[in-house]
Amino acid sequence: MSSQRFYTGDEQGLVKVVTITELPVVKVKRVRRNQPTPEPPAKPVPTIETWGVPDRNKAVQLMCWDHEKNHLVVARKNGVIELLDPKDGTPVKDFKQELVPQEIQNTGIKGVVKKEDTVFVGLFANSESVITCTNTGLLTVHSIQDPSATKTLEVGKDICRMRVHPREHHVVATAGKEQEMTIWDLKQLFKEEETPAVEETTTKGKKKNGKNTASSSKSKAPAPAPTPASTPAAEKGAARYKSKEILGNGQIFKAKNVKNDHLDLRVPVWNTDLVFLSQFDLTRVAVGTKHHQIRVYDTKGARRPAVDVEVGDMPVVAMTNGKDASEVVFSDTVTNVYSVDTLTGAIIGQYKGFTGVATSLSTFRFEDTDTMHLVTVALDRCLRVHDMTKSRKLLHKVYLKQRMTAVVVGEFTPAEIAEDEEETTSNNKRAKGGEDDEENDDDLWESMGKLEDKKSKKRKAVKE
Repeated sequence: MSSQRFYTGDEQGLVKVVTITELPVVKVKRVRRNQPTPEPPAKPVPTIETWGVPDRNKAVQLMCWDHEKNHLVVARKNGVIELLDPKDGTPVKDFKQELVPQEIQNTGIKGVVKKEDTVFVGLFANSESVITCTNTGLLTVHSIQDPSATKTLEVGKDICRMRVHPREHHVVATAGKEQEMTIWDLKQLFKEEETPAVEETTTKGKKKNGKNTASSSKSKAPAPAPTPASTPAAEKGAARYKSKEILGNGQIFKAKNVKNDHLDLRVPVWNTDLVFLSQFDLTRVAVGTKHHQIRVYDTKGARRPAVDVEVGDMPVVAMTNGKDASEVVFSDTVTNVYSVDTLTGAIIGQYKGFTGVATSLSTFRFEDTDTMHLVTVALDRCLRVHDMTKSRKLLHKVYLKQRMTAVVVGEFTPAEIAEDEEETTSNNKRAKGGEDDEENDDDLWESMGKLEDKKSKKRKAVKE
């Protein structure tokens, strides 16, 4: 019997471990007349293990594995990021995230940004650090070994999703409300954060020397230097880059809004989720929008999307990768879950059986087979597993009592092939019995005489 394990998080702050065991397939023999019908094979009964105590302040917002799958990382509503042991759920380490930037806290302005309105929109972990991002644009890199070496960056406000590339962990993509999809290089960002500090110290020293010289000779004060904007070269540059933003602050790529609509009005930007289409490539990114659009960007080409299509009538909620780089799966604010071709933008198919909004999606592959599966959790308190073949059949459905917000795929235990002595002997007997039956059949056919035709019998009777 093989088993697959899933880890889910909900609005009550509970982490549940769902283990689905696949029972061996038993072929039902044909039923003869006047015999009772055989019972159908039993359905797999999932086992559910719950970690934690219900507390809405500790609601699970995001979950992920570290790079080596040694710890389960959980981001909670109260700003705590926990590293849990996947065996029993005991916290190994935790970090405290500032939900509101320090600058806003110091201003004392009420009603601008509240802790209740701040949520985690991105979570990633490897063996060295944990990367988080909030909707206020606060991107934080927590060092696992040295908690004091925490680095914080601001990537813009109203961020709806942050993703880290699965292989290049220093490449981060962000998108949000009136925030175009932007790809950042964290290494370059940290270098630029360190260099201005050195420049400031040198400029301060120059200013001090300038003050001393000015006090000694006030009459010989130098004339103010012309600003760069007043020079003719700068004016040419401004005219040249008037419709094009220059990348800076560690940005690798920044998307550009689509052209105006048929009324020549600006199209609003509201990106809700994004995924890297390939773990071996940085150039293709798929984005879902609040205006029920799927956009695919190619960073090697133009800044505008290479594919821009409307799918359905409702906003996109969550996205995940499909079977390959040419497919993406998304859910909307109704009970729809579609798979879309990223090359043409056409809808490939729909996964059915939902009675609530699917809040988290993930795809996985069994180790003993090449078939891909889709696991989802929804607000209808159910975990579902679909087959990603043409049938898109619903394989499993588990009721979990709470409204689910996150799901990750755990370990897979393949079926153990047990060779019992009784089975082997019975199989051998059956094989020998089959050979004996074949030999007996041959003897029987040889012992039987040849049948004469009816015409030959009639001819013999006439002659006589």
